Amino acid sequence: MSKEAFDYTEHYKKFYEAWEKTMSEAMDMWKKNPIAKNEANAGKEDYDPIAQYKKFYETWEKSSSEVLEKWVNSPLFAANIGKAVEKSSEFKKYFDEAVEKTLKNMRFPTKGDIDRVLASINNLEAKVNDLLDKVDDYNKPARPSKK
Repeated sequence: MSKEAFDYTEHYKKFYEAWEKTMSEAMDMWKKNPIAKNEANAGKEDYDPIAQYKKFYETWEKSSSEVLEKWVNSPLFAANIGKAVEKSSEFKKYFDEAVEKTLKNMRFPTKGDIDRVLASINNLEAKVNDLLDKVDDYNKPARPSKK
């Protein structure tokens, strides 16, 4: 797999610019807050905080989605995500082994020990059920024969 040169600096810069634009627009909206008491807004009830938040969210989503889409679709991002998944799998295996060794040293049952006991219990349960079926068959009254 060839490594393509990918400049994250430009993407971080665009992401920051999108964030800054969003925050700037949000501050402009909040400066127009009618809660501040002045005579021009006295008696007016046209302030809608839900609509204001919705506008803020839409502005943020629009300004950041383009940058995030480019970043997520970059070949370097995909390669790094693949490596992260692979390393997390390796870490989980290492962690499981460490936990098992620790439990053995503390004389606690490990997952393998519990799985073996559970398999034995399931096997015994199946045998008991088979025996109960045979006993039920043996105890059934015989049908009278037709003459």
